[in-house]
Amino acid sequence: MKTLISNLRGQCLFNASMKTQPDGLISLHDNKKQKTELESFLKGGEIIIDSEDILESCQRIADVIRGAQKHGRVLVAFGSGEIGPLLNFVANLEEVDELYTCYGKQIIRLPILKMDLSPTRVKILELLSEEELKAAEIGKNIGISRPMAYKHLNVLIDSGLVKKSSRMERYIITKTGRLTIYRQKIEK
Repeated sequence: MKTLISNLRGQCLFNASMKTQPDGLISLHDNKKQKTELESFLKGGEIIIDSEDILESCQRIADVIRGAQKHGRVLVAFGSGEIGPLLNFVANLEEVDELYTCYGKQIIRLPILKMDLSPTRVKILELLSEEELKAAEIGKNIGISRPMAYKHLNVLIDSGLVKKSSRMERYIITKTGRLTIYRQKIEK
């Protein structure tokens, strides 16, 4: 079975359905837009993602994707709006089979991107999700030298996952960093 999960609407949704030829369709939306006749005709399921908490929204999307993966191939077609970027992000994390977006009214297949974070950098993000720390404290907690902690922190800063705190010589995780480790945080 092939399931298309999408937040697309109207002509883009129709075009994505024609291009992918799914057996089932799950439409995600934030309950702010009115349904069209086309969407009512194409729906196999409808899920409202209306949480104000970004991590909760990502978890909800991940649950939908994982549920569909139990039944076969999963294709994701995303657009703009509040849900589109999150759907794209979670689809990449969950390694769906195919990923599409709507450009104009054209459906474009995108490559699945993998975030290549070493176990050490994931540990640093997890530590910083609990509290602000100095580089020396991070190194001590995970068993690496202070210079090595700085090296990892610089990569995480360049990636937008960590930033320097307003408190002297401390580091904090960004919202992007929290999104990156959301799965580990929720499953613990």
